[in-house]
Amino acid sequence: MERETVMTRIWMISALVLTGAGCGGDTGGSGTGPATVTATTGVTNPVTSRGDADTEEVLDVGNGSATAGAGDDNGNCGPDDVVTPNAVLEGTVYAPNMEIPISGALVYVADDPAEPVPDEVYCAECVDLPCTANFVLTEPDGSFQLPAVAGAGKHLVVQKGQFLRDVVLDVAEGNNQVPPQQSNLPGEWNPAAGMWIPRIAVYETDPDQVFNVLAKFGLGEVSAGGTLIAGTERFTLISDSDQGAFMDDLVQMSQYHIIFVPCASTKYWVGAPFVPDARAQNIRDYVEAGGKWYATDHSNEYIEVPFPQYQEFHNPGMPDIQPAYDVTGTVQDPDLLAWLEALPPALKDIGGGNPNLFSLPSVELRLNYSGIDAVYDVIVQDDEGNDVNVGPYTYVSGPCTSCSDQFTFRPMAFAGGFGCGRMMYSTFENSSVAHQGLNPQELVLLYMILEIGVCHDKPPPPIPPVG
Repeated sequence: MERETVMTRIWMISALVLTGAGCGGDTGGSGTGPATVTATTGVTNPVTSRGDADTEEVLDVGNGSATAGAGDDNGNCGPDDVVTPNAVLEGTVYAPNMEIPISGALVYVADDPAEPVPDEVYCAECVDLPCTANFVLTEPDGSFQLPAVAGAGKHLVVQKGQFLRDVVLDVAEGNNQVPPQQSNLPGEWNPAAGMWIPRIAVYETDPDQVFNVLAKFGLGEVSAGGTLIAGTERFTLISDSDQGAFMDDLVQMSQYHIIFVPCASTKYWVGAPFVPDARAQNIRDYVEAGGKWYATDHSNEYIEVPFPQYQEFHNPGMPDIQPAYDVTGTVQDPDLLAWLEALPPALKDIGGGNPNLFSLPSVELRLNYSGIDAVYDVIVQDDEGNDVNVGPYTYVSGPCTSCSDQFTFRPMAFAGGFGCGRMMYSTFENSSVAHQGLNPQELVLLYMILEIGVCHDKPPPPIPPVG
């Protein structure tokens, strides 16, 4: 049976593929049977359908990361493999800080434990679920209603990218309310307790203090002034005076799932913004293996040099722009917009002179230090000979008022694919001025971090040639 290929942008298009007699749920947002769920854009309402032995249905389902199936030797589920749910689990998935709702998280119940997250960079393949597993993808407000089969010792699994929680619980017939402490994304790496988080390395820069954003997400303790309390971080801080030595050691880089090179990471480096060829190749090798690579504004050379065919920065010889500019941008990604709109009022407006989210899809973006003239389609072929565009996908756009053309809307936050991994870039800084809570551009950053961590439902296409 030939399966429809949905690969325009590997991590942005989603399809739920149901095959075999009796495979599919009858409650909205759930499913059983062979299914592939990858990340998406532009789809917000999960749907479900019951397939049959002669029909394959492709259904848009929203964000997630799962492959369910393997009922027989051919991976097909039969009527005997499907058990009618007699319970429902209801709850909300939050960030590790227990405040930010998480949209598009995979939630499922199974009899066996989840596959652990590898403790190093890897090519993330979608989770294999048995035919009897029921799953849903959380709504923009993080909520879920999961049909399930009652029983003792069930595994409730919540996953978004490399954030994974596996909780053992007893499911009673009828409605079951899941406490947030059992359904939130974990904030620590503790496999013995069923918790995994991404291994993250971030340059300890000033003023683009991304480490403060990670702490507020729940990966560290936060001071009264809104900054990371040193020593509580559950990620690795790299000195911004290391002259790039970290990036010159691919073995060391490969210990991490996500690496951040924020603005000003290179301000103490001799020869910056020069990127040596060997360092650029390490970056490409890391991303190709499945790594997630992030750079911002004045560190744009760590996108431009390793991946020159993906974008064109303004003033290519010296893309750093002074002075910084503040603009009103537009959220381009429908799922990001739905999530921002669903946030509770206290998260939409943290006060303290920060921008708010009451004018969506417009969003104020402060302290931009570069401009992007263009992003390009990057076409490669998958193993079936189909053209695949792995070029940048724009989440937020806006004018560059410090560029020669001050009115044209340009990409301001994008992500692209390279091999099994992804890279992302933003023209704006984050946490440059200490404050409580997360302002709009920091929320956009967190959303993108979670989205670029989702799985591949099939081997990714070959890497494009560099140049």
